[in-house]
Amino acid sequence: MRRGSLTRRLRLILVSVVVVMTIAFLVSTFLMVRKEETDSAVREAELKLTGLSGSISSSIESYLELSRLIMMDKDLAVFLRAGDDREIPGLTNDAKYGIQAILNVTSGVESVYVFRRDGRYTCTKGSVFLLDGPLYSEEYWPEEVLAQRGRAIEYVNGSGTLRKINGSPFISIERAVYDLNSQQLTGYLMMLISGSVIDQTVSSYSGSDLCVVGLDGTYVSGNQDIVDYYERSMAFHGVTHITSEYQGKRVLISASRIEGEPLVVMSLISLDNMSIPGRTVGILVFLMAVMFIILAVIGRFVSHNITAPVYKLSKAMEVGEGGELKPIDFHMPNNEIGNLKDSYNAMVSRIGELIDELLAKEQSIQRAEMRVLQEQIKPHFLYNSIGTISALALENGSEEVSSALETMGRFYRNFLSKGDREISLEKEVTIVKDYLALQKLRYGDIIQDEYDIEDEAKSCIVPKLTLQPLVENCIYHGIRPKGEPGVIKVTCKLKDGMMHLSVYDTGVGMSSEMIEKLMNRDRRASGDEASFGLWGTIERVRYYSHMDDVVRITSEEGEFTCIELILPASKCIGSPEVKPNVQGHDNRR
Repeated sequence: MRRGSLTRRLRLILVSVVVVMTIAFLVSTFLMVRKEETDSAVREAELKLTGLSGSISSSIESYLELSRLIMMDKDLAVFLRAGDDREIPGLTNDAKYGIQAILNVTSGVESVYVFRRDGRYTCTKGSVFLLDGPLYSEEYWPEEVLAQRGRAIEYVNGSGTLRKINGSPFISIERAVYDLNSQQLTGYLMMLISGSVIDQTVSSYSGSDLCVVGLDGTYVSGNQDIVDYYERSMAFHGVTHITSEYQGKRVLISASRIEGEPLVVMSLISLDNMSIPGRTVGILVFLMAVMFIILAVIGRFVSHNITAPVYKLSKAMEVGEGGELKPIDFHMPNNEIGNLKDSYNAMVSRIGELIDELLAKEQSIQRAEMRVLQEQIKPHFLYNSIGTISALALENGSEEVSSALETMGRFYRNFLSKGDREISLEKEVTIVKDYLALQKLRYGDIIQDEYDIEDEAKSCIVPKLTLQPLVENCIYHGIRPKGEPGVIKVTCKLKDGMMHLSVYDTGVGMSSEMIEKLMNRDRRASGDEASFGLWGTIERVRYYSHMDDVVRITSEEGEFTCIELILPASKCIGSPEVKPNVQGHDNRR
């Protein structure tokens, strides 16, 4: 038995469970920490984006209101309606000054351009920007602005008509201008707001983790490094969050479009610097401690109530050197293991009873079989032999009578063998010779016997009356029914540690059905007593050798029968023990 194997396995299982649960706990903790970091960063980012978006939207709204005031300026309206080319230069300056007067109440507007339908225009601080062409007439005005019917549209860095000389970003508010009375299209207005307005709003939020870009990713304000993370989809899906790396650190990039504006605000928050709430850490530590306590209790319970009792039980159930099973007399827990102990004790008791019954039955069977075998020397044989001897005494005189009586005495002396159950093969052959000598007195020359026994085999031990029933079977079921003289040959060879003992006769032979019937182990239950001596001999040899495959029967009807017995040659008198090689024969019952 493998001592402690169950204990070791259970301990290994518990250790494995501890390791797996620890790993699972650490992984879960790591994922929870990561999620807590991300969730906290998301909340912080959304607060920043919402605040910045509101601030920028409010700033731009003031400029939208300013653009509406400019559209209603009287000097500007006159300039846009004027048809006399000679008046236009003076009206242009009047419109410029009128616009400038409105702009004096605010800052951040870098220039205002107002175009007539014929392309002529007036502007403030025109030196800051460059038009892409000498004229900007109605045919070049953007259709999407005209479609708004006077409502404003905003662009980052304009709608492509002009560009800033120093290349810095700006916001343009563009409107189509309509006459207040006739509601006819009279011009086109562009108010150009400096990017510094957005800078001031962004700088009001501490840190360098904010950025403002156009819908196409054009940089406007804030940390320009964040622009590299911009994706166009961020402008169309509400608030967007992605995790990435920035300067070797894990960061959360968040983006949100300002409602109604061509701008997207972005934020960058480091995830490595996020602090985990103490409550979360406390919960995790508590869960870890509870897990280890539970595992320790389970381990203690399993060791005390399962592994230790099972080991004691298995140790007590070990079979002793003599193969004796002993009942268990020590205390076991009052559970399934205790029931197992009680069942084992009941089994041991029952096995003892069965062994006693089996031994009694076996002894009874052996005695019965021996009586039956001994009775094979039927009384009529003894009577016939005596009758034959009497006839010889009358016909031939006392010398032959004396020889016959001596043969009979030797036969019965060897037959009885002082009650021994095993004798040497040499003595068994002597019994057969005396038996055939007595049979020849009765049947004369009808029987011829031959012997081929190896010298080394003569000292081997065989069950008594192994050959005599086979020889008797040859006479009564082989040679006599054939009605002509026959030969009985007894042979013994040693091969591969086995003794091959065969009896051959030239009688009527046997059919395959008869052979199959003789070889059937269930023949005893059939009640068929034909050739009982042959069948009984086969069973005794099986019992003696502890093997099933002990007999070979070959026969040809009308020609011969050969019965070969195969026994271990391990017991020889006065010779070295021969180790049997029972390969191919060992089919123990």
